[in-house]
Amino acid sequence: MSPLSLHPTAHDPVQNMPEAIRRLGLAAMLDVLNYLPDTVAFVKDAQGRYLYANRTLLERLGRPSVAGMQACEVFPPPLGTAYTRQDAAVLAGQPPIGLGLTEHLELHLYPGGKAGWCLTTKRRLGEADAPAGLLGLSRDLHLPRHDSGPGSGLAAATARIASEYAAPPSVPELARSARLSVTTFERQIRRVYGLTPTQLLTRTRIEAATRLLAQTSLSVAQIAVDCGYFDHSAFARAFKGAVGLTPSGYRAFAGGEAAKR
Repeated sequence: MSPLSLHPTAHDPVQNMPEAIRRLGLAAMLDVLNYLPDTVAFVKDAQGRYLYANRTLLERLGRPSVAGMQACEVFPPPLGTAYTRQDAAVLAGQPPIGLGLTEHLELHLYPGGKAGWCLTTKRRLGEADAPAGLLGLSRDLHLPRHDSGPGSGLAAATARIASEYAAPPSVPELARSARLSVTTFERQIRRVYGLTPTQLLTRTRIEAATRLLAQTSLSVAQIAVDCGYFDHSAFARAFKGAVGLTPSGYRAFAGGEAAKR
């Protein structure tokens, strides 16, 4: 496999890609990615420096170029440090990331306080023992404002997620609220929201936590409990996994952005 071809995984269709297509390279694909307004796309080298950033990413950063820079030089601290650390883990194949991230639910924060939920996928480029860089996509989540239609059975379940996240119901309980089997419920949630039920619940809880951290003086421990995390360390892990910052770090970041505005 050439140094700049995607390193395959066990379930990756790239491993079956004809060699003639592999030899075409990434240039045409990267050009196409410039026309995705709801997707951030980038390629970085083995040191995590940008080789390519699509138009959407550059517009959100308010920069004409990020070539040769790491995320820690592009995003405000401590966000950039967290993103650079994630890149390094992907490049090193560190567990639990392994060969890359797949549809990882993240809250992306940009300079100026802009924020948005996305699903991020990152893959190493090149050979497993000598990565040449990484390719990443972060797809915006556009959650519907209401249920997908009459009789869909999801309204009651999603209403429970919105109102009961402090004592979250299990997926089987949510499926019963929707009068669906667990399998059908999971499939319909994925179709309508682009998320698994667990990801949708996590998003709801972390969103509530970000509001409380930014708008109240409640302790982090109390916010953890109010958002359904009775183990403080579990809350800290979930929050950092989604936001890239600790709860205290996010509170400081949100306060700083509010002061700038």
